[in-house]
Amino acid sequence: MLEKILQTATTSIIAIIVLFILTRVMGKKQMAQLNFFDYVVGISIGSIASEYAVVRDVHLAEGLTALMVFTMFSLVLSYMSVKSYWGRKLLDGTPVVLIENGKILETNLKKTKITINDLLEECRQKNIFNIAEIEFAILETRGRLSILPKSQNRPLTPKDMGLATEYEGLCTNVIIDGKSLDRQLASIHLDAAWLNTQLAGKGITGCADVLLGYVDTAGFLHVHMKDKKDKWVSSILP
Repeated sequence: MLEKILQTATTSIIAIIVLFILTRVMGKKQMAQLNFFDYVVGISIGSIASEYAVVRDVHLAEGLTALMVFTMFSLVLSYMSVKSYWGRKLLDGTPVVLIENGKILETNLKKTKITINDLLEECRQKNIFNIAEIEFAILETRGRLSILPKSQNRPLTPKDMGLATEYEGLCTNVIIDGKSLDRQLASIHLDAAWLNTQLAGKGITGCADVLLGYVDTAGFLHVHMKDKKDKWVSSILP
């Protein structure tokens, strides 16, 4: 009995490692970004890995071969979709307009097998409760609904008011879970010495007490402390 348990544990570890490597090779995609084929391949690869882990009749070479075949097939089709418009159209399909100028296109609803209830729910989730306010609603190839409100129903922006705005950009994380990120610091031409000086100036003895620290594009270091000390402190770059 113990021997079978150890064997199952060993094959499970091998399957997990191989599965991790293959998924990294296949690339990063969120579930919402998967097309139907990616989804099916993902399930198949997971099923093969679990089958190999617990079924004694499946040998290592057989399990790895099946995993490799599915992975390579997915990579080839992904390459086709990147390089070929027709390949993309075959694998991903094309976006479908479901609402145009406040009118629901019933034919396209039937084509995409989307019910009116599903459509209304998607609209409500995007804070639109009146179909008449929609200029276009498009079902994307990944199954998400994109909505363009009519111009008179869109939120007012600084551009609409003729107001000038400043560039914000992205913040740079320099401390996460008590660890300083030297590469991130170097990317904005700073170092650990500067970081420690800024922390000391705020009465913080070191990175170990910091949950998150980041530098914004205006040059401020923002620090959020651990242990539910929900107090934010800032320090400007020299």
